[in-house]
Amino acid sequence: MRRTLIALAGSLAVPLASAAQVPAVDAYFDAMAITAAPGQQSPFVAGDNLAGYFAGRTHGVGKGEGYVRRDGTQFLDYTSSVDGAANERADALEQVLPYGHRVHYRSGATDEMALLSKKDALAIAVTAPRAAILALAPLLKAPGAVRREGDVVIVAPAAGSTQFVAFVADQPFELDRLVMRSARPTRSFTVVAGFGASAAEATQHARQAGLEPIRAEKIARHAALTRSYLHTSDADYNKALNWAKASAAMFVVEEFGTGIWAGLPWFRDNWGRDTFIALPGTLLVAGQFEQAKAVLANFARYQNLREPRDKEYGRIPNRVSATDQTIYNTVDGTPWMLREALEYIRYTGDRAFAAQMFKLALPYFEGAIANYTDRQGLLSHDSADTWMDARIENKRPWSARGPRAVEIQALWYTALQTGAELAAQAGDQARAREWNALAAKVQRSFLAAFWDGSVMADRLRDDASRDTKVRPNQLMLVSIPFDDFVPLDVQAKVTRNAVSQLLYPYGIASLSQDDLYFHPRHENPAFHHKDAAYHQGTIWGWNAGFTVTALNKFGYQDLSWPLTQNLGRQILGLGTLGTMSELLDALPDAQGRPKPSGTWAQSWSVAEYARNGYQDYVGFKPDLPANTLAFSPAIPSAWTSFEALLPFGAGDSVEVDFKRVGTTGHWKFNLHGAPRAVSVSFLNADKSRSRIAFTLAAGKPAALAIGARGATLNGRALSVQAVQPSFSAVIGKLAFRTPAQYVPDHFPMLRSKDVLKGIVERGEYR
Repeated sequence: MRRTLIALAGSLAVPLASAAQVPAVDAYFDAMAITAAPGQQSPFVAGDNLAGYFAGRTHGVGKGEGYVRRDGTQFLDYTSSVDGAANERADALEQVLPYGHRVHYRSGATDEMALLSKKDALAIAVTAPRAAILALAPLLKAPGAVRREGDVVIVAPAAGSTQFVAFVADQPFELDRLVMRSARPTRSFTVVAGFGASAAEATQHARQAGLEPIRAEKIARHAALTRSYLHTSDADYNKALNWAKASAAMFVVEEFGTGIWAGLPWFRDNWGRDTFIALPGTLLVAGQFEQAKAVLANFARYQNLREPRDKEYGRIPNRVSATDQTIYNTVDGTPWMLREALEYIRYTGDRAFAAQMFKLALPYFEGAIANYTDRQGLLSHDSADTWMDARIENKRPWSARGPRAVEIQALWYTALQTGAELAAQAGDQARAREWNALAAKVQRSFLAAFWDGSVMADRLRDDASRDTKVRPNQLMLVSIPFDDFVPLDVQAKVTRNAVSQLLYPYGIASLSQDDLYFHPRHENPAFHHKDAAYHQGTIWGWNAGFTVTALNKFGYQDLSWPLTQNLGRQILGLGTLGTMSELLDALPDAQGRPKPSGTWAQSWSVAEYARNGYQDYVGFKPDLPANTLAFSPAIPSAWTSFEALLPFGAGDSVEVDFKRVGTTGHWKFNLHGAPRAVSVSFLNADKSRSRIAFTLAAGKPAALAIGARGATLNGRALSVQAVQPSFSAVIGKLAFRTPAQYVPDHFPMLRSKDVLKGIVERGEYR
């Protein structure tokens, strides 16, 4: 397999030099660099994978938050100089990178800054085209006393702070206040800043970075980010995908044990549902299986096992926080966790961990069945205990979804199936039968209660009436379960209904623009509090993930693909560079551009983008307990080729090389590890799916060809089995919805102040 990556600066072809079929370190990061033109002040962020992050702004010194840590912010930014002449960042060419940034000055000098993962330290380097006296000056928020102890500069915390900073350099230096200058002319000068609760701890953190800290950081991040790899014929998508993986990895922290932050800057906590929605795109498709296991095990230790047992017995927390009491008011957190536990087991074959998760399932089902299961077997819940959880002053829900929401029932069904599989692996056949029987009951009850033959309810109200607001949640009937919770023809109609009403080119709305309660803008203080719009039209980035899953299942990848392209443009150029915001306004601005809102970096947004690439376009979903590598690809017609490195198990992987020639897809598989069965459920021209199966042996590449006349493996015909009929006649032609024009009087919620709040508080919300 061969790769060509286009470096942004210079547009030069960069050859790949690795037998692992991924680009070398410098080529990889050069291709990822997002260049900000002189004068473009754009935010960027890098994480330390502990409990902190650096937020900067291009072409501006000290314009961002700096290195934000739980114990305060001390380091804001830095400046550099060559032979006493200051390097002016405002008119330089600045490149944003996953670990920090790189600045190219007109003089030929460069700066590079890297936040060092898991080291409580950052490194800054200045280089020059010729030997010169090079200097670096850190900009601190509130420096205390400065002293030099040999080759270390120590800054004590100012009043109100607890944070020491220690600076070390890679060569002898002179100190003038906080300006560190090379003692003799040199072409490069590197300074490391370490942070700690004492001078000794800060010094230790600064010294552990080594002699070439930025190079070491790049090597480590490259190794982590390329454990899995996907390279397509679309260079812009490749760049956005690599950024999505890097951005998702930034949220993996060690603050409360291994966890995944929900978002920055406000959601620096481990939220239950957010964590497990983000986990497959953050860790599983990336091959970070030990981290995935650590996240699952860490959340398990917070399970509610209180005695005497309360109504939340068996649940994992809604949020684990350093500042607030651990709370359990989430109906979907534990079902999401169980689903991802099983997905982790399928990726890895980790049967020992399956036994551990069975122990978690026992009290969960005991509590859920006793406290929240109705006569139909459906799972009931509070109106604000789903992901649409905003409340007015922490009381009444802005968008009531109780007591039975559509995606909660799909999660409940999948949780019961997961529990049954875990029970069977543990040898508890009685519970496996019990939970499977309840899952079957839920399946029967759900369809009768939620589906009227043409419209899927978003929830059942207290009086059992159907709330038929058009929301994206119904698409999770397609994406959440491991098998078909509802019949395929129902899934097809659901996909048609939701997509045709809600999907814009830039994302999927949380409520139809035709609905009475629709809010066109998230922050619109002249008319309402921002939480009124939070789930009433506002676009959530992560919802695009399950939308792509649903479209691709039915062969509509040529609609999901332009959505993915537009999301990629958001990652590379909208708001905080290299990541995705939590939200977008439902309607674009006056110039037709999407407007980001909410947190400026959100974990599940980028995680779902990464997951789509591996699980929905390439379609890779291993099932190691069944010794099967399963593929359900939906390859956009715009892709002429792709190459992938797909990890699974304990260090195993499969390389996949795809090329389209005419109407025939040519696949090459190369397995590293024990022999595996391979199952490929492929799309036909009419959008039906057929399946072929074969055995793949390690070290014996296999060539698969799939075309109109059937499938061959190494030139020999394979048996083809029809597995999914075409639903193109049911779904029809799908297209993006045209956004309405923003004219306040056109929207009932904007015809006076706080319209929705009044409706809710008067008890009139339907």
